[in-house]
Amino acid sequence: MTKSKILSPQQRAKLSDAIERAFSFFKIKSPLTAVEWADKYFYLSAESSYIKGKWQTRPYQVAILNAMGHADIEEVNWEKSARVGYTKLIVAVIGYFIEHKGRNIALWQPDDGARDSFSKKHIDSMIRDVKPVRAIFPWFNAKHKNNTIASKVFETQNQIYLLGGKAAKNFREISVDVGIYDELSKFDNDVEKEGSPLSLGDKRLEGSVFRKSIRGSTPSEHISDEWPCLIHEAASKADHYMRRYIPCPHCDTHQVLIWGKGGSEGLRFDAEGSVEERAKSVHYVCHSCQERFYYKDYLAADEKGFWASEDGLKTFDGYVFFDEHGEIVQAPRSISFHCWSAYSHDSPWSQIVRDWIRYHGTREGLKTFINTTLGEVWVDEEDGLNYEDLFRRREHYAAEVPFNECIITQAVDTQDDRFEIETVAWIEGEERYSVSYEKLYGDLTQPHIWNQLYKRLTRTFTTPNGSLIDPSIRMIDSGGHYTDQVYQFCKESGSREFVAIKGASQSGKPIVTWPKNRNDHGVYLAMIGTDTAKETLHSRLVQTVEAETAHAAGMFHWPVSDEYPKQYFEQLLNERRKLKYIKGRPEIVWDAGGRRNEPWDLAVYNLAAIRLLQQRRGVDLSQYKNNQRIVEEDDVEDDESNTPTIADIMRRRK
Repeated sequence: MTKSKILSPQQRAKLSDAIERAFSFFKIKSPLTAVEWADKYFYLSAESSYIKGKWQTRPYQVAILNAMGHADIEEVNWEKSARVGYTKLIVAVIGYFIEHKGRNIALWQPDDGARDSFSKKHIDSMIRDVKPVRAIFPWFNAKHKNNTIASKVFETQNQIYLLGGKAAKNFREISVDVGIYDELSKFDNDVEKEGSPLSLGDKRLEGSVFRKSIRGSTPSEHISDEWPCLIHEAASKADHYMRRYIPCPHCDTHQVLIWGKGGSEGLRFDAEGSVEERAKSVHYVCHSCQERFYYKDYLAADEKGFWASEDGLKTFDGYVFFDEHGEIVQAPRSISFHCWSAYSHDSPWSQIVRDWIRYHGTREGLKTFINTTLGEVWVDEEDGLNYEDLFRRREHYAAEVPFNECIITQAVDTQDDRFEIETVAWIEGEERYSVSYEKLYGDLTQPHIWNQLYKRLTRTFTTPNGSLIDPSIRMIDSGGHYTDQVYQFCKESGSREFVAIKGASQSGKPIVTWPKNRNDHGVYLAMIGTDTAKETLHSRLVQTVEAETAHAAGMFHWPVSDEYPKQYFEQLLNERRKLKYIKGRPEIVWDAGGRRNEPWDLAVYNLAAIRLLQQRRGVDLSQYKNNQRIVEEDDVEDDESNTPTIADIMRRRK
């Protein structure tokens, strides 16, 4: 009979501890929200905090942290400024998911360097200082395969992957429940040409019953629809875009805090005095009662604040949601929050004034203030385009149309008292040459002006060898007050060559969409993706100004003509990209600010026209080479006033 081994007291104690630890994994925990867990266990470590000590969730952070931990909310976006605590919240929610929920997590940083710093500074200190997390990670401070910069494996077999966002390989071969993106706007928009970081990372969540994607960042620059600010794009697409409402201490009216420089309400300060005097004068003017209140008043009022979207969704804690009638509703699948420095409990309003005085004097400084203090995307209105530069680029054509072989399109903008018509010649690479710009005035309710329009749209154009070219297609705006007349005109003239169009301002929409059938008026109504077209044209105008060659794909060209005065080029550039809040959501929109912009609209319509010809009519622009000269400099006199214009040539023909 084999003798049983007798354990020493030390061995018995170790075995008892191991058994107790193993059974502790099976204990049923009382369910906690993310905020309840963080306020009970989370700790501000010395390495990663200005002041170390026990964590207390700020009132404005409660709903955001709870939404991050909410089982029914799959996507959380936080478009934010600096100094509002995003990093602390994601570290807290990582501890919550690992220890309380038993989830597997992947956290991506913009690059490997940022990943290494985050892992050492935030994750290691969190594991050390948060007791229930430390209890399930016995490898802390040890060289072990379960404790590396890139991965932490816990005794519960849950794991944190810590990854850089530069390499596509870091978005492969892992399966997790939670994906977290820190400083999303600093990621590459296209990771090694395999796709956006969000599409690659969220792919790793497929199959999880508890999938959760958390995205947060200070916004950056919106360059174009093809190269957007990633956090702004993600936040704008959520089911609900939430902003925080604070009650006025005087009239109790809840309102979103706004930067009031240049207005009569919002965050304001004295215009005169030293930097510190102006910073100390900062106050808030209520939009309802116009009374002032101060930062200390805000700190108290924040306790009574709530989050709400323009769609009527409202929440106090990010856990329970209400509709516009006050009825409890299901939590949304995706949600976004916007929060800027005025809401911070750790940085007073005086610092915002100091930031403004320090940064706003230069383009880069203003960009920094808008991104990091206001938490808004930067839309560059100073794009280097100047109408004088474009006017000086006008060229002398050898004839009305500068090429013997090209494609001619025409576009018509319908106004209350006139038509504006531009004719464009196209060659290889969608290089465009404006041919004529006409205005036809009259009463659009009368047949006479429509007959005149028909004659203008059916005339031919002279080439350098004396031959004549007909327009291939005409696009006619139907979005004004004369929609029925446009439909009738196109139907009678031939609705495949005289195409009624309508603009659709929607990001990502194709430049032109041809309908499957005629509409109720018997015409084909083509839809124009105006935002996409304007982004394309804008980049080509910039290319035209910066070009070091006379010809290139996509370039604009204009003739020396009375039809292309400086006013034309001013109106061509009157519309600019701007950030606006539409129904509570931030959107990048093209806005002319009430100024005339008909040449810009006609450029959009002509681009749609050539795209339609290529996509549906078999036109191959590669057949139309740029192999004919326009006019050599020696062929024209130095005095521009003695040079025949296109208008002169037309008058002589007539």
